[in-house]
Amino acid sequence: MSKKICFPFIGDSLGGSHISSLILINELKNQNYKTRIILHQKGKLSNFLDNKKIKYDLLKIKKFPSKGPYFLKVLIFMITNFFVIRNFLIKEKIEIIHGNDLRVNLIWSFSSIQISKFIWHQRNIIKRNSLLQLLILIFSSHIIVISETVLNCFIKFLKSKSSIIYNPIKKIKISKNLSHRKVFNIAFIGKDKDDKGFDIFIQITNHFKKNYNIKFNAYGFKKKILEKNNNFVSYEFTDINKILSKNDLLIAPSRKEGFGRSLIEFGMAKKKKILASNIEAHKEIKKKFIKIILIKNEAKYFIKKIKENKISKAKIIQNNIAKLSPKFHTNNIIKIYKKLNS
Repeated sequence: MSKKICFPFIGDSLGGSHISSLILINELKNQNYKTRIILHQKGKLSNFLDNKKIKYDLLKIKKFPSKGPYFLKVLIFMITNFFVIRNFLIKEKIEIIHGNDLRVNLIWSFSSIQISKFIWHQRNIIKRNSLLQLLILIFSSHIIVISETVLNCFIKFLKSKSSIIYNPIKKIKISKNLSHRKVFNIAFIGKDKDDKGFDIFIQITNHFKKNYNIKFNAYGFKKKILEKNNNFVSYEFTDINKILSKNDLLIAPSRKEGFGRSLIEFGMAKKKKILASNIEAHKEIKKKFIKIILIKNEAKYFIKKIKENKISKAKIIQNNIAKLSPKFHTNNIIKIYKKLNS
């Protein structure tokens, strides 16, 4: 008998975690698992799903708080939406909930107590000894982390109920009709936030304002106001193959990452270059999957490397890259599903 697996999302954003989840969902369907995608609001994710003709259900709840006093508002949010989620789980007879977003994880894990198993998929680094770690310990049936870097931020008790399963990466297919460009295209992938090093990216682009042989492209948001005052073009998150076809170099000046999906994708594409900050997640990628150049996370070091134009092409570590295949990823997660229901 196939299991009912529910994948809830807020729906207001679109990024690497959603792509990884959708790859998993597709693989699960191929193995006769019944999956449900639940969104709490229309937005970037629903638009993406509509374009891909992927089915989902809309379950409206009260909005997640955006400003403090944060803990009290989060607690009220969890309590006020408790019965909406719980009634849905009972009615639909959901056996496993696979949560991939902090906001979703908080409310769905709390509402699923004694009804469904909850898998907490932690994709970001969180503070050690924080209240959040205690909540994860109490409300989750099992925890999946996307890297050793994320696992290492956990307290001892959380580590004991966690599994490392790296994100799934599909095979890269690049268009061939964009290979004769005169302009050198540099990509930044992520939100316009400090964790992603967006401020460093801005400094880099502005340094090359008068260099018309270099073009900067930012993916993950569309803000014309930022474009007007700076030297780059922004795009909403789009298909990775289109990004790879357009760009020659990826710069990743992140200050904090759980992993770094875009580094792997650029590394798997032939003849692509990567320049990334030397944070722990990127070091893990370099050690296990892709040979890349890591530098100190300041604009001047990125600028120097770009000027030198001696950035070597990324190289795959063949022995380990199979661990990132959708099939390998899915089979390891299915083992957890089966264990929870045994």
